[in-house]
Amino acid sequence: MAWAAFATALIAMFIGIYNLNQPLSVQGYYAVTSLFLTMSSFVLQKTVRDNKEDDDLLGPSSHEPNE
Repeated sequence: MAWAAFATALIAMFIGIYNLNQPLSVQGYYAVTSLFLTMSSFVLQKTVRDNKEDDDLLGPSSHEPNE
């Protein structure tokens, strides 16, 4: 269900960008920044998940810098 909602939102966003009454350069800018936002969201989620798994295995201070 989450993937369906994600796909629907992504498709709707790109339909909106495609139908935007702006020059192609503006549409391209919005499309590229939307893809960057989507990619960075996946990377952030993976990093948070990996840190949580590290905490579960090694303890909460395993990924903090030594002082």
